[in-house]
Amino acid sequence: MTTSGNGADANAADAAADAALPPPEQHEFDRLRNLLFGDELRAAEAARARLTEIERQQRALPDRLPHALEAAGAAPRVAHALAGPVAHALGAAVRENRQVVVDTLFPVIGPLIRKSIAEALRNLVADLNGAIESSFTLRGLKWRLEAWRGGVPYAQVVLKHRLAYRIDHVFLIARDSGLVLRHESAPDLPALDADAIAGMLTAIGDFVGDSVGQGGGSALDSAQVGEYLVWVVQGPRANLACFMRGVPPGGLRSLLEQRLEEIHAQLGDLRLEQAPNDAALATAWHETLQPMALVRAAGIDDGVAAAQRPPSRWPLLLLLLLALAGLVAFFAQRERWDDRIDALRARLQAQPGFVLTGLDAEPWRKVTVRGLLDPDADSLHGILERAELGDAKVDVVGTGYLSTDDAVVARRARRLLALPAGVDSSVHDGVLELKGKAPDAWIALARERAGWVAGVRRVEMAVLPDADPVATAQAELATLAHRLPTLQVPFANDALLAAGGGSVVDDIVDAAKRAQALAAAAHARIAFTSVGSNDEVGTDEANQRVRAMRARWLADTLAARGLDGGGQPIALGEDAANNRRAAYLRLDIEAAK
Repeated sequence: MTTSGNGADANAADAAADAALPPPEQHEFDRLRNLLFGDELRAAEAARARLTEIERQQRALPDRLPHALEAAGAAPRVAHALAGPVAHALGAAVRENRQVVVDTLFPVIGPLIRKSIAEALRNLVADLNGAIESSFTLRGLKWRLEAWRGGVPYAQVVLKHRLAYRIDHVFLIARDSGLVLRHESAPDLPALDADAIAGMLTAIGDFVGDSVGQGGGSALDSAQVGEYLVWVVQGPRANLACFMRGVPPGGLRSLLEQRLEEIHAQLGDLRLEQAPNDAALATAWHETLQPMALVRAAGIDDGVAAAQRPPSRWPLLLLLLLALAGLVAFFAQRERWDDRIDALRARLQAQPGFVLTGLDAEPWRKVTVRGLLDPDADSLHGILERAELGDAKVDVVGTGYLSTDDAVVARRARRLLALPAGVDSSVHDGVLELKGKAPDAWIALARERAGWVAGVRRVEMAVLPDADPVATAQAELATLAHRLPTLQVPFANDALLAAGGGSVVDDIVDAAKRAQALAAAAHARIAFTSVGSNDEVGTDEANQRVRAMRARWLADTLAARGLDGGGQPIALGEDAANNRRAAYLRLDIEAAK
């Protein structure tokens, strides 16, 4: 049994080995493929390996690129090669992401801009302070005269004289050779190559003289080099060049010419090549050509910056005095206004028929008066005009009421009772007293209606009957003349009659016909005038048109009811003072001839 088992295992192993081997056909196919395409397959495999390596290097490029750029940073070719792409990329970034670029640069540009603006404002304030300080001085008057003569603004002249300037370098240069004889600089400036600058100035001067001057002796007098203004003063043996910043005064050039003349006098017959080695000349020129010494010397006549002189105090005192005077004037005007308002309040409180409830005043601008006003009281316009409030706008906001003041009650009684010419009236503590002569009809009417007048507590009648028929008729005519204007036809709007207007028209017709009947007995000629009135709302032109319209309506209405003006059409009139939307009939009496 053992033998048979070992044989079975051997057979299984052989079968597995045979299965692992490729089929004969596949083995032959691989040999054929290697024979036909072996070189191409090996080349493709090598290309695949190269592509794999390139991809690996591309993935590692971001890590290697900074080290490569650091290693090649010193090479000019690298910078030249990157200049174009970087500039193009920066331009595209600015165009496409403008806000991002602005936000990125803002922390850097913002402080620079603020610093520049602050510096400019500081200089401007200093210049304006100098202009203000010089406005009331002899120098300021001199500058005003200069501005007037030159035809330029005063501020321009002030800035020309007041703007701070500074001398940084002064060169004394031999005219022919360009040798630097002396160089002086401000103490806080670095050293310069004086020989190179002198050579440059000499070359430019020769070029100007030869080319621009065309042999006419023209020379370089001034030039602008960056922020520097260069003045060149020509001399027979040496030139003086001064490098400055700011706006120098005009007298500085005269001072430089004077110093150059002194230097030529000091040279005498000494050769220019020997001058730099002369200790005495060096000391003298150092004191003469020092920048601060030149600034101080020029400041004697023309003035330097305000910081180099103690500020004058009296312009400030003058401003304080002007401010104090303004305050005094303001408080004086306010006190004057308050006094006038107090006087107006006192007059309004004492005005019969008016109760003051409020008085709002904005100084010299607006006054609002609030209160209760009786229709029979005197108008407030006279009081307001006497208040002398200037151009202040005055508004009166009044509410109607009935006053019991004696003066107002007397006026109300005269209006309602239509007192004839022979009757006098007076009111004391609410007692109405009537004296004189009047027709019987009026006496009877007065006895009946006098007690109805608002504010009258008791009536004392001392009126005697007038027996003369003519006088009686004249008295009754006078009564009707007083009564007719009180019969006012109310209007709601324009020519639209208000409620109750028809009954008023009936009363007017009755009174007018009675007047016509009395005219012959009174030996008088009468005439009627239809009068229109309106309130204060609207323009003058519109109000005048409305008044004429209402007067015409009343005249036509009375004519339609048989009333005329003594054989003529009823005349038309206007009453701008009657602040009511109404129309009434006025009776004019004239003695017969």
